[in-house]
This record gives sequence, C-alpha cells and structure tokens, in this order.
Amino acid sequence: MGQHFVNLGLVIDGAIDPLRPEALMYQPVTDGSYRLVGVEYLVFAAAWDSAHAAPPSLFGHTFSLVEAGNRYGLPPFYELHAWIWNENPNGMFFEWNPRITCAA
Repeated sequence: MGQHFVNLGLVIDGAIDPLRPEALMYQPVTDGSYRLVGVEYLVFAAAWDSAHAAPPSLFGHTFSLVEAGNRYGLPPFYELHAWIWNENPNGMFFEWNPRITCAA
C-alpha cells in the first residue's frame, strides 16, 4: 500500500469529500524521496453510521469496512483506496496494489 500520510482532522470530521482525501499514499524511492501514488478516503464507522443508513461510496464504489481488532488498533472504519498516480492491475479502487513496495 505504500506509506500513508493521514490528515487526522479530516478522518474525525465524519464526512467524505472527494476533493479532500483523508490520506495520501506514497511509495519510497531509492534516493530517499517519496512518490505520490494514490489517495485513501476513510471515516470512522460510528460517525458515519450515526448519520447515514448505508456505507459511504464514491465514484460508484462502496467503501470497505475494517472491523475492530484491526492491525492499526483503530475502532471500525470505512475505507476506499484510489490508485490515481500508479496504475493498479487489480483496478483503480482495489485495496492492495502489487506494483507498490516500500522496499526502498
């Protein structure tokens, strides 16, 4: 998935704005820099579910629910990845991109 840089203020606001993704995803480069490869939209499930009857969706894709007990130690949240600057052979909105590595 690359390295995620998250704007916590956008995560906790309980809203999804297609023009303001909650996280930017970068791939480390061998020279020590980072290359922007995609964005991630996410919102805590409790905040979203308190105001909506269905999971969030953008661009015709429903967000995935990440349950409690996840590897991040976060409460349940909805997420949608968008591989905008690095093509994903599995599809633009598929969670994992096999072409991205943090090996650098």
